[in-house]
Amino acid sequence: MATNAPRIAWLLNLDADRELRDPIHYRPVKLTGTPHDLVAQIADLVGAEDLVLDEPIQSSGLQPDDYTVLTFCPTPSALAQIVRLGFTAPAAPAFEVLRRVNERAFCAELGQYLPRSYFARDMHSLERHLGQPSPTDRYVIKRAFSFAGREQRRVEHGVLDDSTRGFCRNSFARGEGVQVEPWVERLGDFSRHGYLSPTGTLAIGETREQRCDPFGRFQGVSTGTAEVTEDEAEILAAELKLTAAALTAAGYFGPFGIDGFRYRLPDGTTGFNPRCEINARFTMGYPRALLLDALTHS
Repeated sequence: MATNAPRIAWLLNLDADRELRDPIHYRPVKLTGTPHDLVAQIADLVGAEDLVLDEPIQSSGLQPDDYTVLTFCPTPSALAQIVRLGFTAPAAPAFEVLRRVNERAFCAELGQYLPRSYFARDMHSLERHLGQPSPTDRYVIKRAFSFAGREQRRVEHGVLDDSTRGFCRNSFARGEGVQVEPWVERLGDFSRHGYLSPTGTLAIGETREQRCDPFGRFQGVSTGTAEVTEDEAEILAAELKLTAAALTAAGYFGPFGIDGFRYRLPDGTTGFNPRCEINARFTMGYPRALLLDALTHS
């Protein structure tokens, strides 16, 4: 850790995607109710010397000015909790911006790389797309807001069962769309991270390899060297810069990451999807070295 690194206090609202999806009905969980299995997976980002906020500062004897306060995602409820705990809330993008850039539609608008991917905004367009051949005869449907590979359904042979149809109808009723992708065999999952200053200056972190289950649900991240080819590393870097430019244009600043994966189709051909998801917030695999560099040079 750098000797001039700031002391960090965290508000770990790891359920931020619930608030992004439904800000009107969202109710914050108790800070002590943060899922411990998820906290353990961000050990590289949250250092042992950091303060994790879980009680009002008045009862702890801490001095708020001694800390740089960060939140996993700067949603309105997280910023309000920070103030209630006796700290000053950090500068953050407007909630409308935060919500827009974390929705899967924003990622889709930048271009889709996986063959037969589509962002559907109503049932008619969804069923029309599912009626067309998939490279694997399977599709996966993902909600506009989700976290760690949750909130998704698989579709066999383009046919929606009743449960999945209801899953999609609920999304459309909220004015959201769903991301539709062919279900492919994933050979490796990767992430690349950046930090955007309010003026648009970009700091870039190294490529990291993620561990996901067969359904694409996040299980952990390696802090070692990612096993990507030179071409894949360059493609990820280019996508990170493209994403950074789009985020800046949208009014976002702060930490972000993109996820990508290597895959194989049934005919044996392989491909690389450099951007299947944009996370405009901290992520489970965000490198602490990148954070400290951004904080010490801001």
